[in-house]
Amino acid sequence: MRLAELLSWSQPKVSKIETGRQSPTAAEITAWTHACGHPEAASGLIEKLHDLESMWVEWKNQLHGGLGGIQSRMALDEERVRLFRVYEPMIVPGLLQTPGYARAVLEAANRKNGVSCDIEEAVEQRMRRQEVLYRRDKRFRFVISEAAVKHRRGDRETMTAQIDRLITVSTLPAVSLGIIPFDSSPPYLPLHGFWMHDDDSVVIETVSAELTLTHRSEVEQYAHVFTMASSGARFRGEARDLLRRAAENDAS
Repeated sequence: MRLAELLSWSQPKVSKIETGRQSPTAAEITAWTHACGHPEAASGLIEKLHDLESMWVEWKNQLHGGLGGIQSRMALDEERVRLFRVYEPMIVPGLLQTPGYARAVLEAANRKNGVSCDIEEAVEQRMRRQEVLYRRDKRFRFVISEAAVKHRRGDRETMTAQIDRLITVSTLPAVSLGIIPFDSSPPYLPLHGFWMHDDDSVVIETVSAELTLTHRSEVEQYAHVFTMASSGARFRGEARDLLRRAAENDAS
């Protein structure tokens, strides 16, 4: 009650901030620290607030610039990365998608978000992002589950073309592509996809937002589970054989 009186705030507001149900503004943090007699703590707390706000970005806020804007932002982020480690259990990673597959994925995203963003611009931007696969200064390690190539996005022709694309890209010098077959039993299999950018950050796409983890212990933990998941994957010729069988089964 005393703090609420000092700040001329309502008690429910103070309670919500204390319990994490409401985020304070920078000005409110400054006022709070002054009221508590520790104005020197304001800058550090404001910095932490900004870190948290950048860590969790809702899709509804990102969609103001359209799906193409999201793809352009991703391309800028990927420019600085040297080592990509990507795990996806249910979908082919964006950097490996064909235009038809990408179109089906982005159309589904539009339906989920209840928007009508320009699909063709986003597809074009996603295809442009894939030029990074041919850069000599970058390396890519993709690990996907067999479910990602068995779960159909678009029609049969779309999936056939997508699997052919995976076979082709798996031969690129900078790319390592692993497929975790259904009959494999890795020591640990993450239930959600994630993208590791060097040893600096982990990007996770949830239903509602994009989460970016930068704390060292969290990044190290994801690196560990990526290695564990990779141990159950098939690479090189074995991966390509698995992909060819998936295409044949889908065509039959």
